[in-house]
Amino acid sequence: MRIVLAFLSAAGLPALLMLLWYLYGQYQAFEPDDPYIWIRTKNFAILCFFVSAAFVLLLGLPAYFVLRWFNLVRWWSTLGAGFILAAVPMAIFTWPLKYPELKTSASVNGVLTMIDGAPTMAGWFQFAQGVSFLGTCGLVGALAFWLAAPNKWTQ
Repeated sequence: MRIVLAFLSAAGLPALLMLLWYLYGQYQAFEPDDPYIWIRTKNFAILCFFVSAAFVLLLGLPAYFVLRWFNLVRWWSTLGAGFILAAVPMAIFTWPLKYPELKTSASVNGVLTMIDGAPTMAGWFQFAQGVSFLGTCGLVGALAFWLAAPNKWTQ
């Protein structure tokens, strides 16, 4: 039963982190008395939990079984796996050099992030920031799993 709680914690805590980040952005962008903030936040919370649960089921569960097979379920391996399993898909899907033949330019808040299909230093920083944030969400989920998992003190 504790292992189920550990996996639910691993899905729930990163979703909560993303939800708090989203809610902060909502209060920055809109008036605090906007009644639709909570409607948007509720919909985003559902999406975050399902995406987080999918990550845990499709990536975290097999990683746990592999670590357990090799008897490597330790705090450092669990946290490292959580960070990597969250950061790598984000890095693959948002890789700035995915379509260099398009020769496009882009900017965020007036700062050029891509010029003629090549990322600028600001673009690479934005990429690293996004990958690091999702990696941190994975690390938080792995920490929640580690704290809720059974039999960790006997290893």
